[in-house]
Amino acid sequence: MKLIKRAFALAVFLLASATASVAAESQQVGNFTFKDIDGKNHQFSEYRGKWVIVNYWATYCGPCIAELPALNSVANRFKDKAIVLGMEAGETPVEELKQFVKQRKITYPVAPTQDSTMFALGLLYGVPTTFVVNPKGEIVGSHMGAVTSAMLQNYLRNDNNSSLAKDKDKDENCKSVYC
Repeated sequence: MKLIKRAFALAVFLLASATASVAAESQQVGNFTFKDIDGKNHQFSEYRGKWVIVNYWATYCGPCIAELPALNSVANRFKDKAIVLGMEAGETPVEELKQFVKQRKITYPVAPTQDSTMFALGLLYGVPTTFVVNPKGEIVGSHMGAVTSAMLQNYLRNDNNSSLAKDKDKDENCKSVYC
């Protein structure tokens, strides 16, 4: 069954790979509830006033794993003005997901994707997919495929001309090729 799900996810990814942008810019995000891997309930609205980077990913996805250091770097470097949320879309059992998070030293909140969160920010064609939400609660960017810390930092530095497609500068603290 897992093999079928993975094959389906790969097929969807390949069909949608020509479209990197998956959400209309400045789309307002509605409130939704999700439960993290420790069982704590969160409301998306509790992050209003901060930048929110929502990354949909899976434990079996190579590009997803490769971008984890970049996401960790941004989560740590910008913790006063932004939060990174990892929404695991691969249906990994919670105990396995906790072990994965511990082994990979993920420092930001991680939640298994639930029906209510799967399309809360827009269409999800494949993983990894990242949405950037500004402090007003508007989606200002989205990207299907691995992101770099420089891509995300362009938003967090309040550069109105920034885009997830640009990669101006590298984060010297990140050792991944995705930084």
